[in-house]
Amino acid sequence: MVRTVLQLQIARYTTSMNNIAFATGNAQKITIAQTVSADFGISVQPISLDIDEIQGEDPRKIVAHKAREAFKQIQKPVVVSDDSWSIPALNGFAGPYMKSVNHWFSAADFLRLMHGVSDRSIFLHQYLAYIDEAGMHVVTNDLHGVFTTEPRGDNSASANMNIVALDSDNGKTIAEVFEQGESAVAERYKNRPDAWHEMAAWLSTR
Repeated sequence: MVRTVLQLQIARYTTSMNNIAFATGNAQKITIAQTVSADFGISVQPISLDIDEIQGEDPRKIVAHKAREAFKQIQKPVVVSDDSWSIPALNGFAGPYMKSVNHWFSAADFLRLMHGVSDRSIFLHQYLAYIDEAGMHVVTNDLHGVFTTEPRGDNSASANMNIVALDSDNGKTIAEVFEQGESAVAERYKNRPDAWHEMAAWLSTR
């Protein structure tokens, strides 16, 4: 019998609080999870799942739905994530839709929206959900940043990475941070506030 890629991934995954599956294909999110969790003695194993995400403006409902769908597919404890961005001066735009907006907007488009706006704040709202047969646990974290006045760094995947500097990055845009290399990026995740710190700490006490 030929097993699918997903079946092989599930077969390799050993259920344990020290060995957690993380349903994502995002390399940056995997780096965050593995870097932070290692300090808590937790190994994070990425697993690629095809999950239909619901559309809406409530990030908690979105991440909860993703968690339930992930658990339904693998029938093992799993963590999922979802990010939401809000720009106070634009009534909270783009919210959970930032991933889609990044497909349409360039860095210049974002800067045109912020032209003449005195409050250049932007918030990254992180959501992580762990689920097993007993229930779900959700943790959140908010990171404040500002829009720069011009693009800095090279990141063609997400337009907002070139023009957003989070407070924890010492004035560098997110794109500039990633240009520093893997070791610098890993050190960044260890030292900045992140939802994975709370999730890993919680998992380590179970």
